[in-house]
Amino acid sequence: MTGMWRGLRAGRRKAGSQRFTELFAKALDRLGDPRPALRVGALHLLELLGQDHPQHRRAIVDVICAYVRLSAGQDEPARLAAQRILTTHLRPDVPGTVSTFWPGVGLDLTTATLVDFDLSGCHIGEDARFDYAVFQGPARFRGTVFGGAVSLCGAVFHEHAWLERSVFTGPAKFDTVTFHGDAWFGEAVLAGRTSFTAATFGGHAWFGGCEMRGPIDFTEATFLRSAGFRGAVVRASVNLDGATFVGPARVSLRGSDWNVCPPGWRVEVDPDNEAVGQLVWEGHTAPV
Repeated sequence: MTGMWRGLRAGRRKAGSQRFTELFAKALDRLGDPRPALRVGALHLLELLGQDHPQHRRAIVDVICAYVRLSAGQDEPARLAAQRILTTHLRPDVPGTVSTFWPGVGLDLTTATLVDFDLSGCHIGEDARFDYAVFQGPARFRGTVFGGAVSLCGAVFHEHAWLERSVFTGPAKFDTVTFHGDAWFGEAVLAGRTSFTAATFGGHAWFGGCEMRGPIDFTEATFLRSAGFRGAVVRASVNLDGATFVGPARVSLRGSDWNVCPPGWRVEVDPDNEAVGQLVWEGHTAPV
């Protein structure tokens, strides 16, 4: 009797695997169909397959990300549907609701064009890559938790970028990123090595209340408006070699020391509030 039940279960698993393969292939085929409605339908079929087959979620997310990357500048309804599927299933479940969260997956949206992208509250279990991505409309990463390495090298944000209370548990790269609007990192946690080498901040750059647990590198970064570091908690080094501040760069006292004041810089105390000040370049760095 036991052998019979084992045989039935094995048969069901084989039938289920074969059915998944057939539907997965069908979805891939329809993603290349010239009819927009069928492309959107293919994405929803992939979503259903991912919901029913957790063991295949990584592969399904990879396909959806690839579709977003390859459809830049065209097929906006399907691209927006793909974005919605990703963000829906990367948000942890609300207690008492049907489980839709897909843990343990990463994102590769390198070179993608992302419109009104909103990852707020999402948990990305593995690495997330947005290198050279173009963000059109506001980009929201409020409270996003990144469980792996994050890379946004060369990314372009055409409007404001909201990253308040986001958590970067591993290394994060923002090298050569361009923020045309404001960049808000208030109360974010930067737990690993974080680099903004040659980044351009076209709007206000706000790091107030940010917890910088790992080294932060702003080498050759350009701040075209104000930069705010007031209330930031710095637990490692901050490198501002070659950084340019066109507007004020505000810092604050933490105990008896300024929270951000690397070699080569001094703080000009605010005459109205001795607990805050502005960074001023002195034209030299500490000897090596």
